[in-house]
Order: sequence, then structure tokens, then C-alpha cells
Amino acid sequence: MPSRLFLLFLAMAPFLAACGLETGEPQRTPAPPTPKPPLSRLAVTLDIPAEQLARLFDNMTEYRIADLKDQPVNCGIGRCRLDLLATRRGQVTVKAEDGVLMLHMPFAIRAEMNAPGSFSFLRARGEGEGVADARASLSLTPELALQARTDGRVSLDNGHLRLGPIVANIAQLWNDNQEKLAKPLWKSLDKQISALPLRDRVADLWATGFTPIRVGKAPLSWLVLRPESLDVAEPHIADGKIELALAIAARGQVVVQDKPPENRPVPLPPAGRLAQHLDEFAVAVPVTLAYGRAAELAMASLKRKPPHLAGFRLAFDGLRILPSGQDVVVGAKICADPDWDRWGLLKACGMTWLRGAPRFDPADQTIRIVGLHYDGGGAGLMLRLVRMMMGARLADALQSHLVFNESREIARLKEQVTLALAEPRGRDLVLSAEVKSFGAPFFTWTETGFLANFSVTGKVRAQLPF
Repeated sequence: MPSRLFLLFLAMAPFLAACGLETGEPQRTPAPPTPKPPLSRLAVTLDIPAEQLARLFDNMTEYRIADLKDQPVNCGIGRCRLDLLATRRGQVTVKAEDGVLMLHMPFAIRAEMNAPGSFSFLRARGEGEGVADARASLSLTPELALQARTDGRVSLDNGHLRLGPIVANIAQLWNDNQEKLAKPLWKSLDKQISALPLRDRVADLWATGFTPIRVGKAPLSWLVLRPESLDVAEPHIADGKIELALAIAARGQVVVQDKPPENRPVPLPPAGRLAQHLDEFAVAVPVTLAYGRAAELAMASLKRKPPHLAGFRLAFDGLRILPSGQDVVVGAKICADPDWDRWGLLKACGMTWLRGAPRFDPADQTIRIVGLHYDGGGAGLMLRLVRMMMGARLADALQSHLVFNESREIARLKEQVTLALAEPRGRDLVLSAEVKSFGAPFFTWTETGFLANFSVTGKVRAQLPF
């Protein structure tokens, strides 16, 4: 070592010894606020198979489906007065095709009829059997109740009513008075269809949306949705089922903790109208990297490959990453020791402050801090000496270690989200989703760490038993 340089460092030794004093943190502006989870759209199709409707009608359809009292009817000898009771007999068959529900309902009739005018003392009794084939179109009320408009055709056997010498055919009597006698039957069916507990089932779906979904095991993480609004389309009847398209607007985030996060449901809001149904969902899934964890990763990299610059061995004894409004501040405690100083007499340590801008590269799914440069506000003696002897090479060397590859974490999270959403969940309401794609992320940083929000899109299917 040339004597002049040796003497120079000897002269600097008292000052280098003072370099262990750390300077205060540089001035920082508030970090960007944590963004509100983006509004996600969950388009859900509820399927109500016709077989379920048939079973429901068997359970709930009134046994007495038409009960007429003192009904004036044309009986061939004038205006007779008719009492008629129609009761369901046998199972109801339901088909759902071409925009309508088709119901096939067997029933029995008991009829009593009084003759007109001065012959009113004559009273006839008879029984018969028939079948109602009804067609019902459906609409949806703002209260999420199905509203039916039913009509159809009634077929009766040849039961008879005998009024003294006059015998009336029940089927003919019905046909002659179709509008009066069938109308109560259709109204009864309308009533039963409207009584289907659709709102209760939609409320079940709404509440299910608040249930956290586990998407990670190590560490335990949960996808938490917070539904905000609901839109519903008019019922679609085809292919043996009623399809009801719903769109739920919700905000979602992934929370890392050991137990499911508390996420209490709010009441079902008034439903809006869904003009266009897209059978898909879109949810934002965040990937986070805390500053403390990023600093640990950078320190591990620095220890594996410590920089060696301008004849100095550099060792890092600590690293901090602090957020600011337009960038992040990186604080590195550096110990510099000349190569020729075998005894460590001139080794000096101090805190170096730098600034850089976080960036996310979607190609290799890596977070980087780029444009690293010295922060003038945090410059102590050690920093000035390092600048003088190493220039920008120290910032460049440190920047090469501020690279955080999140591809494995992102791939793991994608796999977990895909599997978790595909698994059918629920008892009465069975809900599952098929992930189609993951979109490019929106990247930012917050008070606690780096944040990349990925858009997950796919299809949701829900089976809604009644």
C-alpha cells in the first residue's frame, strides 16, 4: 500500500471512529393510503330444476284448489246455482321449457247444483275426476317474489249431476262455464307459485357471500368478501329449470390470520334490475409483501453476496424500508473496511439513507426498488465518505439486492384460490366457482408494505334447492 494513502487513512481514523453515530431518518411524506378493495362483480346463476318445483308443489299446494259457493252457471235449463269443490289428487308434474312452466295436476271434483227459478228445490250431487294442464309465465317483483300468470286447459271425465228427470254432464257443464270455473283454479296455482320462498333463498346466497373462504394453508389466509349491492334479472325458463341471474357487487381482500376473520352479514338490500347477465365473476385478490419481510429478504441476499467496491469490504448490519408518498426510503447500516486493513483499525460503520421507486414487473412477477439514490437529508460523515470514494456504485450495488421475486407466492396463491373456489360449499345452497383467468395486477405501496391486486375472473354456479 502506498505510504501516502496509508497516511491518509490514518489521518481519517478519528473521523471514521465517529461514523458509528447514526443520523436520523430522512423527511418522509405520508405513504399512499391503503386502497379500498376494488369493487368486484359476482354474477351468479341460480338454478331451480323443475323436479324440485314438482316436489315443492306436492308439499305445499293446497289440497283444496278450488272452492266455489253458489256460483251462477248455465246448466241447459237456465241459470243454475253451483257449489263445486276441486281437490288435488296425485302428484304434480312440472316442466320448464320455452319460457313457461307447464304443470300437470290431477284433481277430483264434488259438485252440488240447484235448479233455477221455481225448481230451485231440486238439488243434484255428483263427482268426477279431471286433469289441469296449466302454463305459467313468470316475472319478478321488487320484493324478490315470483309472480305468475297462469292459464291452461281442464279435462274432465263424464261424471253426472241428476236433477230429477234432467241429467247434466259435469264435463259439459265445465266447458260451458270455462271462464268462471277454471279461473279460481289458475288463481290458486298463481298463489302457490308466488309463495315459493325465493327471497329467503336469495337472502341465503347474500349471507353466504360474507363467509370467509380459506385460500391458503401456510400461512392460513382467507378470501373475505363484503357484498354491497344486488341486481336481479327476470327469470329465464328453459332446459327443465328456472334460471335466475343475479349480480352481487362486493369488495374482496385476502386476510392472513389463524382464524376466519369476522365478517358479519348486512341485511339483504333492495334488488336492482340486471339488464344484461354475464355468467362470470371478477374478484380482486391482493398479494402483499410487508416491508419487514422485504428487508429480511434483502439482508439475506446481501449476506450471500456482500458487495466489494473501491477496495472496501462492505458488510450490512441492518436494513429498513420505510414508505413515503412518491417513493420508499431505504436505510442501510453499512460497515466499510479497507482490503489492506488486516487488523480492522480503520473499519467504520454508519447509517446510509437512500430513496427509490417501487415497481412491479408483471413479466417475471418481481417487485423492485429502482432509481436508488442517496438521500441528502440523511447524510452523515460515513455517507459523505462513501459517496466520495464509491460514488453511485454503492447505490447500484444495494439496488441489485432490492429485488423480490413473488412468482412462487403468486403461483401458490393462484392455485389455492382456484382450488378453494372450485370446491362446492354450503348445504342447502351449493355454490362453486370456476376460475378462468388472472389479470394483470394494480400495484402500489401502503403504510405497511407493497401491494399487488390481481383480478380473478371466472364463472359462478349456484344450485338453489327448495
